[in-house]
Amino acid sequence: MLDFQDDAAGRHFVHASVDVLGRLPRGDGRIWAQTLTDVVAAAYQSGGLGAIRQAGGATLSGDDIDLAWTQLAEGGVAPGDTIIVAAENTLATTARLLALWLHGVVVVPVDPALPEDTRAMIARVSEAQAFVDVAGKVTRYECAPAAPLIRMRRPLRVTGSDVAMMIFTSGSSGTPKGVELSHTNVMSALRAIASYQRLGPDDRIMAIPPFFFDYGLYQLFLSLFTGCELILSGAVKAVSKLAPMIVREEPTVLPVVPALATGIARVLDITGRQVESVRLITNTGGHMPEASIAVLRQVFPSSTAMPMYGLTECKRAMYCDRSQYVDAAESCGVAMPGLLAAVLVEDAGTLRAAKTGETGELYVRGSNVMQGYRGDTSSASARLITGAYRNDVWLATGDLMSRNADGLHFFRGRSKTLIKQAGYCLLPRDLEQMAEALNVVCAATVVGRTEDNGDESAVMFVELSPEGAGLDARALKARLKAHLPASLMPRVVSIVDVWPATPNGKVCQKTLTALAKDVS
Repeated sequence: MLDFQDDAAGRHFVHASVDVLGRLPRGDGRIWAQTLTDVVAAAYQSGGLGAIRQAGGATLSGDDIDLAWTQLAEGGVAPGDTIIVAAENTLATTARLLALWLHGVVVVPVDPALPEDTRAMIARVSEAQAFVDVAGKVTRYECAPAAPLIRMRRPLRVTGSDVAMMIFTSGSSGTPKGVELSHTNVMSALRAIASYQRLGPDDRIMAIPPFFFDYGLYQLFLSLFTGCELILSGAVKAVSKLAPMIVREEPTVLPVVPALATGIARVLDITGRQVESVRLITNTGGHMPEASIAVLRQVFPSSTAMPMYGLTECKRAMYCDRSQYVDAAESCGVAMPGLLAAVLVEDAGTLRAAKTGETGELYVRGSNVMQGYRGDTSSASARLITGAYRNDVWLATGDLMSRNADGLHFFRGRSKTLIKQAGYCLLPRDLEQMAEALNVVCAATVVGRTEDNGDESAVMFVELSPEGAGLDARALKARLKAHLPASLMPRVVSIVDVWPATPNGKVCQKTLTALAKDVS
């Protein structure tokens, strides 16, 4: 078993919460933990790792962490390194991730299927010292750690100010860029999410989102922090296999992305199965249409849907607890605990708070806002605005929101996706919402395209509901024309059977934009 004190072999836990004798504080780790390293160490010391298990299989143990820690050390992993790790939802990867934080490194989780040239670009931009593959093999890069600001006689201890992880994301399109998140950023978001989801030791989270997606990684953090059970789905991605897995495992919390949620619900509905155990369904990675929520409620009858909004740059910003807000259709809710959110509009060269119902850009401020970017930020919609002192920072999200009289927020689109068609400014989310109000439409996504004459046009892709089965694009367009104002009518409407998806399960805007060039 790993020792919390330095020993002759140089092994140590690199966190700042140990006393002079190398002992962790007594009591609930949720109170004293300041870093992810602390959270992992507390779970390791208390035996709480056994709450993490593979679906239908083994559970995580301290021995798994010991083995992973030793293998990483033998591979040359050292405190202060930046380490890229192929992250899949398995016990072996989980042990390596937790051991890496115990080593005091910056973790860069990536898709195991990531092309080698993309991984090489991430290694260069992140200045990583090594890559750990799915088998645990450590491959070193020719990159030395940056020189420390102050040289210490003893190993540095990880504090909340240190970078915990770097998430490389291109959103739904664009060039990958690294989002640097400190331990304080992560812990702030973790405490807030655990509180508003009311997670406790009796909960069982189904870990479906992949660990290279921050939404998936936080399910692991939430399990360690609250002591609830985490069920790893492994490499299973097909809804035909995930649906029966959910039936067998009986989770209480189901984190999903919209496209995946709809597919799982349809499989369960077709097979006539219901899962009474699920009390909470959370979503991110896109808007969850009301029609999809209704389908989910049919197969998960005891559940409450909790639509959420966030971006990697601050992890989470909004959540909508449907049990508290009865009339919250289409809303992403209110700011999460500890976060200040403001919808602002530019007026005569200055920013002012938007009026009720007025659309503006969402700005957020709080200790969960990222440290900054690594790499090409040309495709980034979000930007940091610094103030009078170090932590006086606002994040301008680049996302458009409105706020009603009850304080509920409504996503209107992204500032970069505004479409100017025939002189009218179209917000994709407005068009999508109007289409989804039709009973023949399950979900809609609108993208822009540039015509040969230079004009912009709106192209709407639609997934039909069971009531719309059999409709062709012409008949669907006629339905839409009867429902949408002429000025908002998309120039082209196309029906999709399956949404193109990113590795994270989000609808791939980049693929839809490419498809939009050829549909008519």
